[in-house]
Amino acid sequence: MAFKLRLPAFIVALALPMTACSTPSCLDKYYTWDYGRMPLDQAVQKVSERSNCPIQIDPSLTQDKTSHGIHLNRQPYQAMRHMLWGTGLKVSRTDTGLKIVARHPGEAAEAPPAASNPDN
Repeated sequence: MAFKLRLPAFIVALALPMTACSTPSCLDKYYTWDYGRMPLDQAVQKVSERSNCPIQIDPSLTQDKTSHGIHLNRQPYQAMRHMLWGTGLKVSRTDTGLKIVARHPGEAAEAPPAASNPDN
């Protein structure tokens, strides 16, 4: 009898950490995405609106970038990965949705200053 009383407490102790690691429900559902190439900021907004998943991104990262077209049935994370292909950006899951960052942040640094001309 004592064993039966301990078993539920043991199960609860294991279940609590598992719920903390679960992904947001907005990332679980599959959607049919049918978008051609478009400005990247519009693509990010469309995925966010369609899936109701918040997407964190610095707007300067989307400047002058075009998304890859997508015509697939995928979850929002997979769709964003596909649309970001070739842009130099990457997507990751967060506790609340998605986050997009530069794939290689150091490469976005300013160009070195031009050499000065000693004859001037």
